[in-house]
Amino acid sequence: MTLEQERAALAYQHVQLVTDKEQQKVYGAMAQKLPALIRSAGLCQALHFVKSRGKAPLKALLKHLGEQLHRADAGITDEESLCDKVRAADLSHYVWLTRETLASVGWYARLSRSEWGIEPGTDAGTKP
Repeated sequence: MTLEQERAALAYQHVQLVTDKEQQKVYGAMAQKLPALIRSAGLCQALHFVKSRGKAPLKALLKHLGEQLHRADAGITDEESLCDKVRAADLSHYVWLTRETLASVGWYARLSRSEWGIEPGTDAGTKP
């Protein structure tokens, strides 16, 4: 199995866990916005922005990304360790984590669209 297939398979398992329609809207909308947010603000700031929203579906998205990034850093297992590791990473590791996050979150964005019908630009309470 390729790395891309592993990312896709784990992302598919994760989106199957989100069954509430309202939570799917919030989760999916953020999954689609997160790549642009990471590119514009940086990984650390983007993750902390998502965390600051304090919403259960967004916490689940961060937890899922943490589980994805466990491959890149064994110390990352959930949303808290993800934010901690990114905050403390040296430049080369930060760049690696950013690339891995972008590759992984792309699957959540695609799956939220294909599995739940969440269209890009949907705003489901993800603004402050």
